[in-house]
Amino acid sequence: MEDIQTIIERVKTDLQDGKSDEEIFQTTLHLFGRDLDIDLQVVELIAAIPQVKIANVLYRMLQVSKEKKVRKIIKRSLYRLKSKGIPVEEILPEKKSSILRPLQTESPKGFGGGFDFLGQRFLVLVIPHLGRGWTVMQGVISDTQGFIDFSGEEMTRKGFKGFFEEIREKSPFPLVEMDASYVGFLFSQAYQLTLEKKRTLPQDYLRLKNEIEAVKKDYERPLIYSFLQADEITGDDRILQRGGELLKADVFSSWRIEEDQIRPYADEVWEAEESKIVLNQTQKEARFQGIYQKALSELFTNERRFLYQRRLEEMAYIFFKLGREEEARISLGIAIDLEKPMNPFQPNPFLFQLVIKSIFTLLKE
Repeated sequence: MEDIQTIIERVKTDLQDGKSDEEIFQTTLHLFGRDLDIDLQVVELIAAIPQVKIANVLYRMLQVSKEKKVRKIIKRSLYRLKSKGIPVEEILPEKKSSILRPLQTESPKGFGGGFDFLGQRFLVLVIPHLGRGWTVMQGVISDTQGFIDFSGEEMTRKGFKGFFEEIREKSPFPLVEMDASYVGFLFSQAYQLTLEKKRTLPQDYLRLKNEIEAVKKDYERPLIYSFLQADEITGDDRILQRGGELLKADVFSSWRIEEDQIRPYADEVWEAEESKIVLNQTQKEARFQGIYQKALSELFTNERRFLYQRRLEEMAYIFFKLGREEEARISLGIAIDLEKPMNPFQPNPFLFQLVIKSIFTLLKE
């Protein structure tokens, strides 16, 4: 984790670069909200910068913080900025909770798993309704086909608990919490893709489409970018070179290139191994390397690179929510590297190892 002073310097740089209030707020989120003492220090230090954007950032912090001490310091800092002539958004007085409070509807919940090698993943969206239980939706979506499966039904809180424990036990991938609005967004994307592919839409989705649309928000970038700073990872060769190791992680255990696509290259490797021409080990290895490079350049077109980039961004979020931040950073680093065209002299380490793994898995079978 970066130290506080580094974050403050980044805030100052963001201000000089003319970045928006929200972008500066996202910079502070790298530390804010994790530790009370750190939050207090962050607020005190950025409040010493007398600018309108800082006042707006402090106001955003006030909206997200639940700690009384932190909120008190933020309000005091905003008052000081206001006294210096900095425009400050009006802080509404906090309402004391009434003894007779109306029943509150619980917030929607979202959960999701990682991608398998076919580009499919499992999602759950739960929408509570006051006085009539929960609408629980589950679906398998594909980033190339749209909906693979979808169903929805009404459940009680107790019924959902049993249901969720069961699917967690059966799921081949760990399920992590996601913003319900993001799960709704992913379902909506699957809906559009299903239409584009002219495939049959699940009836349950059509029945529950309005509920999903009411929850979803539009996202320009995957969720992981709200937790990890892309500019800290971009171009970090140390992170990128560890990309090949990532295939050993449990959540990537099933990943391989589809058999019909990798088979021609596996056949070439087999022919090279069984060739009647006498080749020493160095010559064989050079021939294998040529086959791997050929597979990379022919299989990973711009469109397919983008597909894997998005998969790896989503997998980075899964790692992050599982508390495996270093693996999340590696996964995101690989994804960012895939924005660039393929370099035959310095191939993406993850894709290179994926080609090798796919070839030899098929040969073993």
